[in-house]
Amino acid sequence: MNRYTAHDIEQFFNNYEKHISHVIVAHTHHRPYAATRDMGSSRQMRSDQYIRAKMTQTQKDLRHALNCFSKLLYPSHPNRPRQNPLLFRPLTFVTIEGGEATLDRSKTIHVNIAIGNLPKVLSKEDIETLFRHAWHDMAHQSDDVKAFDYTQVNGRARWIGYSLKEAQQAPHKAWDTDSIWDVGNCWIPHAALKAD
Repeated sequence: MNRYTAHDIEQFFNNYEKHISHVIVAHTHHRPYAATRDMGSSRQMRSDQYIRAKMTQTQKDLRHALNCFSKLLYPSHPNRPRQNPLLFRPLTFVTIEGGEATLDRSKTIHVNIAIGNLPKVLSKEDIETLFRHAWHDMAHQSDDVKAFDYTQVNGRARWIGYSLKEAQQAPHKAWDTDSIWDVGNCWIPHAALKAD
C-alpha cells in the first residue's frame, strides 16, 4: 500500500496549479471540542469515533454543496455540470482540516478548496456568495465561508502549505482512512483543461 506524504499531495496539486483561479475556506458546525468533554482514557475510542463521524459527515455535506454550487454557476443551464462534467464541472482540490481532539472551543472542522474551471464572468465576491448559498443554505453548514483570488493568497507555497499543514505536522494524516486530502471530492475536468 502506498502511503502518501504531504509532498506527494503537493506534487499532484502542482500538476494542475495553473488552472486554479480561486480558493475557498468553509467552516462546519462540527467542533472537535465536543469530543473531548469529560474525556477519560476509556472515552478515547468514543472521541475518535465522534471525530471520524464528523469528518465523514463533512465529506458528504461538501459533496452535496459542490454539486449545488456547480448548478448555480450556470443559472440558465443548471444541468450542464451533471450532463457534461468533463467540460463544465469545476476543478476542485480539497483538504479537510480540524479533525483532531482539542480543548479549543473555537476550532471547527473546515474545508480548503482550490478551485478552477469557473465561468470567467464571476468575481471573487460572486464565487463566495454562490458557495456560501450552497454550503450554508443547501448543505446546512456554517455561513463562515471565505473566497480568495488564488493569485492574491500570498503565493502558491503559502496556500499549499496552509492546506496541508496537518499532514506536514502528522504524516499519517496524509494517507490514513480519515486523511486530510478529500480525494472523493476532488475533480479534474480533463476536457476543459485541454481546451485552454
